[in-house]
Amino acid sequence: MKIGDFAEITGISKDTIRYYEKMGLLHPEIVNKHRKYNEHDIDIVETILQLKQIGFSLQEIKLLFRWSQNTDQNKKLVKEEIRNLLQIKGIFQKKYEQMVQKENHIKQIKEVLLKAHNKISVLLEKNNG
Repeated sequence: MKIGDFAEITGISKDTIRYYEKMGLLHPEIVNKHRKYNEHDIDIVETILQLKQIGFSLQEIKLLFRWSQNTDQNKKLVKEEIRNLLQIKGIFQKKYEQMVQKENHIKQIKEVLLKAHNKISVLLEKNNG
C-alpha cells in the first residue's frame, strides 16, 4: 500500500511516517521510487504508538527494536556490548518501575471513583424511595 493509504490506516500523518523511516523505525519496500507498506509495517506502527502511550521515547523504542532484532542468545559478548546491554536493562527497569507507579496511581483513582459512585448511588436511592 502507498503512504497515503498507510497514513489513513494507522492514523498517523505522512510526515510522521517519514520521520519514523528517517529514525530507522520503519523500513518500507521501495518500488519504482515509491514506498510500499505492508501488514508488518502496520504492526510496527501500532507497537510504536502503544510504547509511546506508556511513556517510551522514540529513541528508547528505536533501542528496543534494534536490540530485539539483533539478539543472539548464544553470542559471546564483548565489553562494549555488555555495557550497552546494561544500559538497555537500566532503561527497561526504569520503565517497568514507572509503569508500576502508574498502575498504583490508577488503582487509587479507581478506588476513589468507586467510593464516589457508591455514595452517589446510596444518596439517590434514599431520595428516590
